[in-house]
Amino acid sequence: MAGSIPRKLWEGKIPAAFSLASYEVSSSKQPSPVYMMLPRSSYLSLFTSKMVEHFSHYMEEEKRGEVWFEFNGNPLRWHYPCGLLFDLHCDTTSDLPWPITVHFQNFPQGELIRCNSEKEIQAHYMSVIKEADQLKHKGQVINGMRETQHDQLWHGVKMDNFDEFWSINKQFMSGFETTDYFRFIPLRVYFQNRIIQKLFKPSNNENLTLNEALTICLPSFFANDKTLPLKVKVLTQGIEPPLTCSLQWLSENFSYADNFLHICVHQS
Repeated sequence: MAGSIPRKLWEGKIPAAFSLASYEVSSSKQPSPVYMMLPRSSYLSLFTSKMVEHFSHYMEEEKRGEVWFEFNGNPLRWHYPCGLLFDLHCDTTSDLPWPITVHFQNFPQGELIRCNSEKEIQAHYMSVIKEADQLKHKGQVINGMRETQHDQLWHGVKMDNFDEFWSINKQFMSGFETTDYFRFIPLRVYFQNRIIQKLFKPSNNENLTLNEALTICLPSFFANDKTLPLKVKVLTQGIEPPLTCSLQWLSENFSYADNFLHICVHQS
């Protein structure tokens, strides 16, 4: 069934517990956390209104500023998909439900991009998907769509509706011109606060694997013997994929809603 793996990944949610920062509570009573199941391809800022509704009663109005999120002292980048944030910051076996601290004060301007409306989230999302399509198809797919299709794509992400999303997104999963391959693979590798992005052209190497890509991105940690060093852990969509996986296949099936394959590499 077309889209069956992306559907299963889409349906996998991250349980999270949102708590107001204790020093921001003005009320004598500590508010209860907000428990949610976060879609991996969604964005934290889409849930800001829920946080305002729940927590604003426990703090003085004049102290309510821009909402931002933090985990273990790390501000969470709202422009990253929720699943990517979790894979970057958490041990998948011990950090559930994911404890996220909600802030209304002291916005970390040097570390986070401001987000004042849903339109900004949508604009960022569309910018990334246009970049991905430029890599895959020279932008031919996204540029050939109507504005209503762009809106439907975003609405599917916003409302966590896979069928609405995939009915448009499947157009991005075709090969480039007369091949079965993308022009380049939209791939970002995250390692020690670095983002590594290089061009990988699968049509030049039909058996291009994840291991080969990681060897180019992080030659000190990977080798061409296709074995995973004990000192690193590779994650995408919360799963440790075999290094022998085809990069084209991973891009078709494990990409986030923004059409990028986000690979997290953790040093043990």
